[in-house]
Amino acid sequence: MNFPPEAPLLEVKNLRVSFFLPEGVVGAVQNISFSIGRGRTLALVGESGSGKSVTACSLLRLIQPPGRILAGRMILRSQRAGEIDIAHLDEKSGLLFTVRGGLMSMIFQEPMTALSPVHTVGNQIDEAILVHQDVSPAAARRLTLEMLNRVGISDADQRYGQYPHELSGGLRQRVVIAMALVCRPELLIADEPTTALDVTIQAQILGLIKSLQREIGCSVLLITHDFGVVAQMADDVAVMQRGEIVERGSVRDVLRNPQHAHTRALLDALPTRRSAARRTAVVAAHKGEPIGGDPGQK
Repeated sequence: MNFPPEAPLLEVKNLRVSFFLPEGVVGAVQNISFSIGRGRTLALVGESGSGKSVTACSLLRLIQPPGRILAGRMILRSQRAGEIDIAHLDEKSGLLFTVRGGLMSMIFQEPMTALSPVHTVGNQIDEAILVHQDVSPAAARRLTLEMLNRVGISDADQRYGQYPHELSGGLRQRVVIAMALVCRPELLIADEPTTALDVTIQAQILGLIKSLQREIGCSVLLITHDFGVVAQMADDVAVMQRGEIVERGSVRDVLRNPQHAHTRALLDALPTRRSAARRTAVVAAHKGEPIGGDPGQK
């Protein structure tokens, strides 16, 4: 399906997500709006607890009780399936099943929790292919081996039959990337994909994601707290604080001329040669929704 060139691949409008706890209601995401253009990378940046991962899980409708998506639209303009408002799909809808893992996929933060410990890595990637593509098991195995090679895993035939605990952290993350991209999604969500890895492997994984993005032509939502990663990977950036987007724009503009105090504080926290002689600015968080408050209200 053809859309106007200026139409974004994903458009999120006034998304609101709350968690209903015995102690009260926590507004995790507060009326946020953003869009991601085709072939572009949007970085969603913020400290832990700012609502980044809740936003990502909302896009795939992975929010579980006591969490609930209260309002908003999440419009995916898919070349393969047309325009879909993910927020209003029925939980048992076949179209939602197609969106998850087919049109959109996710690289989770910790590969050991994203992979099943009782299935081989080859079996898990095969399953993703068989669920979303009409191919034989033999063809699925061939596609899996091709993908393992493309993500830089040597001896793919041997790795195919291994379990996650038999692989290093870097190899496990490559397996998760292979699983996420094997069905050629239109949008890849990468939720802090290098958090558990050492610096050398981090650079390799980020380079791999960028290379495969160019090859497949997908858009990327990159979730991170690291502005160094943002500068390296993203085209656009949205800064979150207490469930709200407080600043957004091109990476060039935001890094050169940040407008919000929270953005400046995050940038000031980056290590520099002079950081040891400089006190880090501390920005008092603006008053958010208290426990027990009305969801989405200030």
